[in-house]
Amino acid sequence: MSSRKAPGLDGITAQILRKAWPIIGHEITRLFERCIIEATFPVSWKEAELVIIPKPGKEDLASPKPFRPISLLPVLGKALETLIIQDLAEETDLDAHRQQHGFVSGRSTTTAISELYEWTNENRCRHVLGTFLDITGAFDNVRWSPVLSRLQKKGSTLRTLRIVQSYLQERTVNLNLEGRTYRRYLERGCPQGSQLGPTLWRVAMTAVGDIALESTAKVIIYSDDIAVLVGAARPPTALTRIEEYLDGLLDWARTNGLQFSPGKSQLMSIKGGLKPNYSVGFGSQPDSARITASENVKYLGVTLDPRQSYLDHVLSLKEKNKDMFMRLRRMTSANWGMGRNAARTVYAAVFLPRITYAAEIWWKACNLKKSIKLLGSMQRDPLLAITSCYRTASTNCLSAVAGVLPLDLEIQNTVLRGKLRKMEITQDVYETELVRILNTWQDRYEQSDKGEWTKKMVPDVGRRYVLPLCLDHYTSQMLTGHGDFLAQLHRFKLVNSPNCKCTIGGAETVAHVLLRCKRTEKQRAKLIKTLNEEGEGWPPRDGAFLKTQRTYEALRKFANDSLRNREDR
Repeated sequence: MSSRKAPGLDGITAQILRKAWPIIGHEITRLFERCIIEATFPVSWKEAELVIIPKPGKEDLASPKPFRPISLLPVLGKALETLIIQDLAEETDLDAHRQQHGFVSGRSTTTAISELYEWTNENRCRHVLGTFLDITGAFDNVRWSPVLSRLQKKGSTLRTLRIVQSYLQERTVNLNLEGRTYRRYLERGCPQGSQLGPTLWRVAMTAVGDIALESTAKVIIYSDDIAVLVGAARPPTALTRIEEYLDGLLDWARTNGLQFSPGKSQLMSIKGGLKPNYSVGFGSQPDSARITASENVKYLGVTLDPRQSYLDHVLSLKEKNKDMFMRLRRMTSANWGMGRNAARTVYAAVFLPRITYAAEIWWKACNLKKSIKLLGSMQRDPLLAITSCYRTASTNCLSAVAGVLPLDLEIQNTVLRGKLRKMEITQDVYETELVRILNTWQDRYEQSDKGEWTKKMVPDVGRRYVLPLCLDHYTSQMLTGHGDFLAQLHRFKLVNSPNCKCTIGGAETVAHVLLRCKRTEKQRAKLIKTLNEEGEGWPPRDGAFLKTQRTYEALRKFANDSLRNREDR
């Protein structure tokens, strides 16, 4: 059990137990054995501290619905729950219910979505309609008696059945609010935050798989998300079949104390190109609420569309993440605020995981020109934070200076790394594909009509990709040509003249400062000396400063010594 998990009311953490185990381990083991033999779950381990956290993306917090209740339970109780789960796995056939993808080892949201499209594409029916159902407060409201009945039906032994029953009885929850403690007894629900709760929910959901289905229909379940797929030659036939199946689901929900939310449920034509001007009744009764079809649906965090282009998903990613790095940009500027290393960490640990979630499903959208453009615009603020470049630098320059793959190529690389991790491809195949990705980046970089100076400083993006460099505000100016140079400032009408005040004269560009300016002659001499020692001549060839770590550090020192005080002129 993770040592980072919050403890229950007793304050005992997993870390404390690990340290004390050599002393108390034998007694705790005997205690667990006695609990299993006597089919008793101690009352003190059933007392939870309730913590309320807002659900992601919810803005209206005036009602209880936008909040998720989490039960902080004693660690010892969780350990005993784990033993019960092991017994249930040996005694029952939960894994035989292949419709469920949640809380199952080796299955996930991506396997659920993959199965949805695999079944649709293999189905010979002209039309396939998908209904995506929402259960209101699923985990909090499920009745215990049907769950126990399902366990018995699935082959659970009497002893295991009794300890699960003991686990569910006399459960209490404590909520501390504004200095007062409120205590309640629980009569239903799977405790969110427990070990056993997800397994009990899986047990409840097995009954969904038992509802009769025709060969032209399919049910896919992830946790409490239910997708019903129905194929037919004609849309009216598919709609009728959906309504008939929903009748069975409504019976299941009533038995288990649950309710569906027709308003939050979704309907879409997955195959056949049917325009969304239709609806389906939530059941076959005349007064049933109706689910209206839409052009796309959000299922398990991925926006699905009938064309399987996933362009709508990319658009939703842009909308969802537009504020994240804007907030980061408010915390940093070109030469102050959050450091470049911190920005790179946020990019890798927060931004990329949010963008690349379920990328193995939708990554082919990265082949669309519109998607490439959208993803590039999403990546721009993160790259500015990583490089400390001025906003006038093109995205083409920013990715090269940062040594970061363009976002569409990064997504492809993430998918390949996932396949390598799952041993679906070999290391040789991955390396071959990575070379292809880098070549694509190089071609795109060279063909761009922007960033000509950067192409001289960083001609080989593949080299930059593998070379760890420390960036700063002044070196980034030298690499991009966008900075406190009079010629640049004159373009924006910030100074009266573009010309340098040195004896050579002429426009003060980045090339002038680096190669000719008399005012930087002393700093340049040190730079030339280092280049010569590394086998490079002067004027430098394209890419000379990335030849070794030492040549780059020499450029970095030149940039800082030459430019540090120029913005104060």
